[in-house]
Amino acid sequence: MADATAAAKSKSSSARGTKAKRRPRGSLDIQEIITGAFELADEVSIAGLSMPVLAKHLDVPVTSIYWHFRKKEQLLDAMTERAIQRYHFSNPFVDGGTWQEALRNHFRKMRLVFQENPVLCELILMRAGELSPESTRTSVDNLETVISTMVGAGFSPDDALSVYGALSAHSRGTSMIEHLNKSQRPSGSRRATGVTADHPFLNELEYRGHSIDGLEFEFTLEAVIARAESVLARSAKKAGRQK
Repeated sequence: MADATAAAKSKSSSARGTKAKRRPRGSLDIQEIITGAFELADEVSIAGLSMPVLAKHLDVPVTSIYWHFRKKEQLLDAMTERAIQRYHFSNPFVDGGTWQEALRNHFRKMRLVFQENPVLCELILMRAGELSPESTRTSVDNLETVISTMVGAGFSPDDALSVYGALSAHSRGTSMIEHLNKSQRPSGSRRATGVTADHPFLNELEYRGHSIDGLEFEFTLEAVIARAESVLARSAKKAGRQK
């Protein structure tokens, strides 16, 4: 019996001796922290992300996080920088076919990227912060490509920027509303609209699947492009009279 007890103690002591040790403070690479933060945010959202929870996720002392980021906002700034690079990599502006199709494809893809990546939506669209020179340059380069394509199609730079701004505001706004609607209701459920039999027109629309809280992304997208076509036609007509 005594031998068995001694053996058990020896085994327990050996197990403790071989237990994996946490990495020492300062040994964690900053990019590893950012990658871990994205992994965790995908599970708990940006609001649920905290330094202690991140440290547990990475299996390191929380001081290892604070070694690089003294507060959560600094970590979010670093995540935003990476998010912007990921966004532009996922959604470059491709000039192919007509300018109308190029804009349709770009802004549909913008919406899709934010739908499929809620963390990118939260970081890029829903928090304020100053961008680094590198991220600013990436964004401006992308915008210059769009404006150049539209000017090549006959738009003035002013009109090209106005059209892009309208479509960008529509796509970003739609993405934010969709994200908020999804995050504020239980998975798989629909938001209560208050529509009853006392609202015959709305009740009929909901019965046919046209919900009052639905977002008509395509309707507005096509409306802005149609408006842009009329602006372009007017400009071409004015230029013809001046010749």
